[in-house]
Amino acid sequence: MTESELYQWLGKYGIKTPCCKVVGMNEEISVDFFPAVLKIQSPKVIHKSDVGGVILNLNSNEEIKNAREKMKKNIQDVHKIPLDNNDCFIITQMLQGEELYIGSVEDNVFGNVILFGKGGIYLELYKDICYIDSNAQEDEILRAFKNTKISKLFEGYRGSNHQMIEVITLVKNIQKLINENPDIKELDINPLKLTKDGLIAVDARIKKSSSISKESLRKSTRPDFLHNQRVAIIGASTDKTKAGYVVAKNSIGFKGELFFVNQKGGQLLEKPLLKSIEEIQGNIDTAVLAIPAKFVIPTIKELIPRGLKNLIVITAGFKESGHQEEELEIGKLAEENNFNVLGPNCLGYFNDSTNLNLTFGTGNLKTGHLAFISQSGAVLAGLMDYANALDIGFSHIMSTGNAVDLESSDLIPMLDRDPNAKSISLYLEGISKGKELLKNIRNTKKPIFLFKSGKSEEAAKAAFSHTGNLSGNYDMFSGLMKSLNVRVVDNIEALILKPLFHNSKEIAIITNAGGPGTVLTDAIVARGKKLYSLNEQNIRALNAILPEHWSHNNPIDIIGDALADRYKASLDVVDNFDGVDFIYMLITPQDMTDPLGSVKILKEKTYKHKVIPILIGGNMVEEARIFCKTNKILFFSSITEATSFL
Repeated sequence: MTESELYQWLGKYGIKTPCCKVVGMNEEISVDFFPAVLKIQSPKVIHKSDVGGVILNLNSNEEIKNAREKMKKNIQDVHKIPLDNNDCFIITQMLQGEELYIGSVEDNVFGNVILFGKGGIYLELYKDICYIDSNAQEDEILRAFKNTKISKLFEGYRGSNHQMIEVITLVKNIQKLINENPDIKELDINPLKLTKDGLIAVDARIKKSSSISKESLRKSTRPDFLHNQRVAIIGASTDKTKAGYVVAKNSIGFKGELFFVNQKGGQLLEKPLLKSIEEIQGNIDTAVLAIPAKFVIPTIKELIPRGLKNLIVITAGFKESGHQEEELEIGKLAEENNFNVLGPNCLGYFNDSTNLNLTFGTGNLKTGHLAFISQSGAVLAGLMDYANALDIGFSHIMSTGNAVDLESSDLIPMLDRDPNAKSISLYLEGISKGKELLKNIRNTKKPIFLFKSGKSEEAAKAAFSHTGNLSGNYDMFSGLMKSLNVRVVDNIEALILKPLFHNSKEIAIITNAGGPGTVLTDAIVARGKKLYSLNEQNIRALNAILPEHWSHNNPIDIIGDALADRYKASLDVVDNFDGVDFIYMLITPQDMTDPLGSVKILKEKTYKHKVIPILIGGNMVEEARIFCKTNKILFFSSITEATSFL
């Protein structure tokens, strides 16, 4: 497609282009837009600039005519490229304005993704771009674009009169273009000029390819993975060192029917160990496989006629170990017979509503409203233990492992429908069904928190060897997630903590030292939160119980000689302030400080607001830390840790 044809094509989709005119080798030149640019238009010239095929700042028809002659001579005589009457030149209006960029790329995971931001020759240098899904809605487009610095030009920066609607309209036009032309592999409009007449595509190129979509063999709606009534654990073991034993032990207490199967027979946890699946009467809707990899596929084939709907494959040794074909066979069986598979190489599954714990992580899980999906079993096991130590509960836990069938994208809609899950946390290493993930997050009403590993090239390789999944471009991944209002966190513990505090906006600090209080304030503001502003009534209430020289502001500095009674009096007052979302209790180890007595307050009284101790120091606050751990009180040992989940 020539440049002039490309301009016409872009125009069909409402994308503005400069005034232009195509002229032949010797055709009379007459244009009325200046300054102008002259460019060669020939299939023989691939890179125009390399052969002098672009001349700028032409201010009259005569200058354009002379430039054409000079260009012809240079291309033919110097660069030895013969031109004929099939070749021509394009004259375009030379526009003034900020250089932006818009384009699209066909990503292996997310399909067509639009890129928008700062353009021109410094595109790669500044990398001030955002990522927008080709099906993104208006709020997503805005959210994505506002993450760029260049967006300020559309918010009145230095008197700019451009509006966000210009960006939204252009992006929607690009969406229509690429969705109606699925063979487009790449589209680059650079520069895209921001002029007084709006956004104008000055230079563009496209790259096409044949688009092949994989058709799923699954012809029916998936069964609901969260519906479990008759559960069989295949590979339940009396050996306490085996996953089969831990899963069986954790499953005791399930409200449905539970069966243990092991070819050796016997008894396990006061239940019979059946020697075969055949000994189970009736259907089996959910099964766990904790058996050697070579027995997995034959066992699945034995389970299919028994009404199998949900399968959890604990067993490792598939694509992460080079056995790709065997794993693909599991996925094919699931599609053809319409059952769900979690795994293989996974930690298992937990559903609080039926007290069903089919994991080989901690069995002491607390009831809660956080649904957790993790690709890594080890990360999940650690976070389950972390949550348990803080008395934080789960509604659901799902370990996807190698994700031969069920991915986060499949599980999110199920969790969104379940009233027990109030929020969803995701730990991801890689995904394959990116477009489906975006669509299902877009349709989800519940807040989603996400951590993705594999940000660096080295980590991506490690993730691939661990789970067999490609990690993809992290900047694109993160940008798309943020455009969907997913809370992308930068540490894995935040997946447990942030759901508890994500609606918190105004924070109170009670401290016995001004310096750390200021540091904590900076950390809070850097995370996008703010301090609660004390009003006159608040100050009067604090004046009544604090020394004269307290800070009279938030952070509420109750002075370095504060003992437990002053912390308690302050907490009692601040806990009644309307508008406070939670309270940091900052304790520094001055000689007269009583850290242990101060944190004991939190067991003696239940406060309306969450109170989080920050115990700065070493040996002098160690007893207080031990007390908090023993009593499952959430605390932190540094300001950085204490604000990492905000």
